[in-house]
Amino acid sequence: MNKYYKIGLGLAIGYGGYKLYQLYQLGEKITYTPVGFNYSNGVIQIKMKLDNPIATTLKMRGVDGKLYTGNTILGTFASGPFEIKEGISYFTLDFKIDALNSATQLLTSLIFKTIPTLTMQVVKKIPLISIKETFEINPSKLD
Repeated sequence: MNKYYKIGLGLAIGYGGYKLYQLYQLGEKITYTPVGFNYSNGVIQIKMKLDNPIATTLKMRGVDGKLYTGNTILGTFASGPFEIKEGISYFTLDFKIDALNSATQLLTSLIFKTIPTLTMQVVKKIPLISIKETFEINPSKLD
């Protein structure tokens, strides 16, 4: 192989790696914060605040999530592709409930008169890579 082709190939791979790293950094700078909690018609709705501090938009391949308490999965969420715009915006995640696990957790909470702390795991699918993020949610402290 000609040395100029090798140099060009090396530069192309380096540039591709740099762009991938920039995407990763952008995905890390965008923050999600749970700000509200509601249960309605068998669906747990969690209101999220999204903060994009960068003066650019980002096309997402989607967001997937799980809501659980302890090791028990209460519900799952999956969204389609969307675009994140600059600044602060709000959206709602609707988690489909696993009836058996949720009923067990509800009975346990009623017996011990406690409000369980929930854990939400979100997988942000930015172009080419995915970033996993975990939140602790205490429903008694949210709207």
